[in-house]
Amino acid sequence: MNLLVAAAFALAVSFPALASAQTADFKCPATGTQFVFRSGGVDSRSTATGQEDGVCLMRRENADQTAVRVYWGLVGSVDAAGDSFVHGLDLKSLWPLKVGNKTAQTVNGVGYDGRPYSTNVTLTVAAYEKVTVPAGTFDAFRVEESKAGETRLRTHWWAPAAGISVKESFPDWQDNTKLKVYELVSIKK
Repeated sequence: MNLLVAAAFALAVSFPALASAQTADFKCPATGTQFVFRSGGVDSRSTATGQEDGVCLMRRENADQTAVRVYWGLVGSVDAAGDSFVHGLDLKSLWPLKVGNKTAQTVNGVGYDGRPYSTNVTLTVAAYEKVTVPAGTFDAFRVEESKAGETRLRTHWWAPAAGISVKESFPDWQDNTKLKVYELVSIKK
């Protein structure tokens, strides 16, 4: 009987910790945090440079020090076409992240070709799970992004411990039959 009471007490004490681990408030990585991501065998390095409201600012360490804007920790942009797309999304409504949170809207944007377009986009916080990447194993929220007329999802695994998506997969915009995967290789705070 004492064993049963002890087990029930342990479960009651640990349950709130489990429940709170399955929601996450928005945060950007601390300024100066360095990340290395890998896609297709090629590494790219970025450094967190700050935050503007719901936008995490990063600097990609390449020849031109590309500025990257990551909206609500999920959707990144390096150009006007990306900004045009992301401004049509209500990403703020997903936060705090919790499995089941969902947002859907029509986005009017400008494509990489400079032409305007309209599409329906749905983002769903589909799961809270462990994801293993070269940098280690992270507890992460799997956020699935779907666009009308496309059969393949864009998937983001946002890890509260890193304040960033540690893995992303999405159709290659140049060849929709191929899937691109970005994985975190290292993080240095």
